[in-house]
Amino acid sequence: MTAALTGDLSEFEETLKRLVDRIGKILQAERCVFLLYEPERGELHAVAPALGLTYEQIGRFRVKVESEGVSGRVFRTGEPVIMLDVRADDSAVVDKLAERLHVTDGVCVPLVIEKRDDDNRVVERNTIGVLHVFNKTAGRQFSQEDVHLLTRMSFSAASIITSAQIFREAVQEQQELINTIESLFLGLVVVGLNGRVLQMNPSARAILGVATHLPVVAMPYQTVIENEGLTSLIATALDEDSPRELTGEISVPAPPGQAEDAPTERIYQVQCAPVRGEDGTEVAGVAVMLNDITEIRGVERMKTAFISTVSHELRTPLTSIKGFIETLLSDTEGFYDRETQREFYRIIDTECDRLTRLIEDLLNVSRIEQGRAMQLNLDAVSVPVVSEKVLATQRAYTKPDRHQLSAVFPDDFPAIEADQDKIDQILTNLVSNAIKYSPRGGHIKIVGKAHPDQSCVELRVEDEGMGIPREHLAKVWERFHRVDNRDNREIGGTGIGLFLVKALVEAHHGEVGVESEYGKGTTFWFKLPLQQPKPVEVP
Repeated sequence: MTAALTGDLSEFEETLKRLVDRIGKILQAERCVFLLYEPERGELHAVAPALGLTYEQIGRFRVKVESEGVSGRVFRTGEPVIMLDVRADDSAVVDKLAERLHVTDGVCVPLVIEKRDDDNRVVERNTIGVLHVFNKTAGRQFSQEDVHLLTRMSFSAASIITSAQIFREAVQEQQELINTIESLFLGLVVVGLNGRVLQMNPSARAILGVATHLPVVAMPYQTVIENEGLTSLIATALDEDSPRELTGEISVPAPPGQAEDAPTERIYQVQCAPVRGEDGTEVAGVAVMLNDITEIRGVERMKTAFISTVSHELRTPLTSIKGFIETLLSDTEGFYDRETQREFYRIIDTECDRLTRLIEDLLNVSRIEQGRAMQLNLDAVSVPVVSEKVLATQRAYTKPDRHQLSAVFPDDFPAIEADQDKIDQILTNLVSNAIKYSPRGGHIKIVGKAHPDQSCVELRVEDEGMGIPREHLAKVWERFHRVDNRDNREIGGTGIGLFLVKALVEAHHGEVGVESEYGKGTTFWFKLPLQQPKPVEVP
């Protein structure tokens, strides 16, 4: 289509060139040039093709329409002008015709477009520029007869120029549209009512595995597109009786070269819509848009799994609490001694703490997703003391012969300005995570050290567990993400613990990281400043 329009435009320009040559011959003139009105700049500017002028002369020939020069005056008044001597004619001097074009005499007429009604009456006149003819040959002078002939030919020239401008704008608009379609991230395929492809942008080619060099235009879409789900949707959308809008989803194998943990197939939402003509009624085909929703579906699956996991995580402590309470309530004869009862109470208390932590985690995730900053209650915090408290609590969830929990801090480890409850939550999540992912036991340590310049401290939680596969290391901080393999499929957890750890550390203006070797253990580390930055006061 673009090639056809470009060809038509070239034909217009060639016709205009022949007309310029004809004007020169009929008026026996050496030079001829059009000046067209440019509204944005309020100027008349010369355009090719021209007779007897160089491209440099054409490019420099510009005049203001409000000037007193001959070009501006003819454009404004619509009256032709004969210049017997351009050096003596004041208006010609203003336009600097002799200096710019090296001419001696000339004629200037307006370029006018007329619209007529059915009775051939002029209903509208628009001046689009002026037409100059210079240097009458054989020593003759331009006459009123020349003006009459030139005026008549100027109507043809104006009509050709206007048509060429319309075509030029059409080519430009179509090229802009094609560039927009080509640069779309969405895949776009346009199919005519005859079932042949009219357009397929690079994104669609990449999605559907169509080679870039394959000429798809005018080919049947069934030949070009191999995905049966998509061809079925297109066939339905191309219903001969009433082409209609419809949506659906298709799965496409992921392109080669993907990351190891990337999905093996991509999911695309397909939207089909009729393509209508200029009148808005006649349908010419359908446009098919392909939008990648793989990540959206992945998040939806993670949220579904998360809800199921949270339900399980809530039910487990509740079941334990209810079981021990029922046992205590049913003991009406004092079968359990005081020490056994206290043990039951301790278990109930521990399970209540577990529920509280889970609920607090869920509330914190909600605050983060809503963009609400978590309030920090800053105070001087002794991290070794908090670490020992965390380890004492976590020992209730394991056995001494399976996991050995310890904290290693230098004697001069400094206190930090932080929120003690949040530091407790960070360490609890990391130690709890280390216990869960070390099912065969091992040593779990909290190791602390101060930076030599006393600007920050570093805490490390080390375990000897199953480790994290390399492809999952960058994703462990994402909410709902859990490493899923046969070694840990039975391990509980919501997939929000590490997400919260990262958020809490960053709320303290710190940084967090992980090091792991699959099968040999993992170390989570985080750094916190000794003093929190002072808030900037807004005047």
